[in-house]
Amino acid sequence: MRHYSLWLDKYDKRKGQILSSLREYKKQIELIMEKIPSKELILPLKDSHKELNSKMCFVDGGEGIRELLGASVYFIRASGLIMSRLDDKEHNEFFVRDLDMNIIDHDEHTKERVELLRDAMEFDVAISCIEGYKPDYLFLDGSLYVKARKKPIECEEYPIYRKKFVRLLKLCRKKSVHVLGVSEDSKSKLLANYLAMKYNVKFPKFMTDSGILRLLAQNTKFRTIEFTPQSQFEADDKISPTIVLSFPTVYLQPTELSNPLRIDVPDWESSFDEIIDIVIELSKGSRHYGYPLPLYLAHLDARIHEKQSEWSTAQIVHHILKHDNELYNAIMRGNRRSARPV
Repeated sequence: MRHYSLWLDKYDKRKGQILSSLREYKKQIELIMEKIPSKELILPLKDSHKELNSKMCFVDGGEGIRELLGASVYFIRASGLIMSRLDDKEHNEFFVRDLDMNIIDHDEHTKERVELLRDAMEFDVAISCIEGYKPDYLFLDGSLYVKARKKPIECEEYPIYRKKFVRLLKLCRKKSVHVLGVSEDSKSKLLANYLAMKYNVKFPKFMTDSGILRLLAQNTKFRTIEFTPQSQFEADDKISPTIVLSFPTVYLQPTELSNPLRIDVPDWESSFDEIIDIVIELSKGSRHYGYPLPLYLAHLDARIHEKQSEWSTAQIVHHILKHDNELYNAIMRGNRRSARPV
């Protein structure tokens, strides 16, 4: 660490102020908690031993971006892990995968646009799994509510993303596939907003759902009551036929040391309690981590490692340099930041 005296001087001045501010927040939260009947919100988990005799699909994706002088090279990947029924001898566990790479121009939404492309590929893989292997349950990494409420961006990727998400939801409903989103989002405030409206309280701005649940339930295994975020998802009829949905939501902490999971389903789902039992069973394999193990395996399979992005980018740049030196000098050179001495 450089500038030791400056760091130590600033730390000495700020430590007391920070502690005082946090104690004031703590007092505010304690007053709020007195108005929220935790017994009505937090439900204990019973130790279930549900037999997992259903065909399931777990989908996740990964992306990587490498910036150059005038463009970026992006990589996206999606993986769907199919787990067969216990009595199904035709198929073992296997992955359905897709991968793509291309260049994308720089703008203020470049990262968000690549994420839209990745999500759209996840929807494609999920659709392929449903059509090809007919799972009973589809687990998607991330919240369905967040996917539905993703902020519109003026770009060609957004309407493609939107169309594919609507198509996936409609297919799940048509094929009677139980679809759910599993999210470990530490920044969410959906529950905070719900409680604020129901009990007429106001939480400090920094207070997230995870923080509230930690205060109410501590390190215990629990689930919350089912609640529905206020706003609904409505497909733009200019993009696709109209579909209006809300997403019932439950927070679940399957182990004492895990973080709360947010699980949401479309409002047509009638077996939410059974879905929660399945998530609990699937999370037992990860012990204290408390996350559905097959979904984590899909995440590992879809992850794009930094070395993969660097190697692939280098090969693309080398190919362009070899065949069109002027094009390379114009947009495909490394930027100054990547060439700085350490």
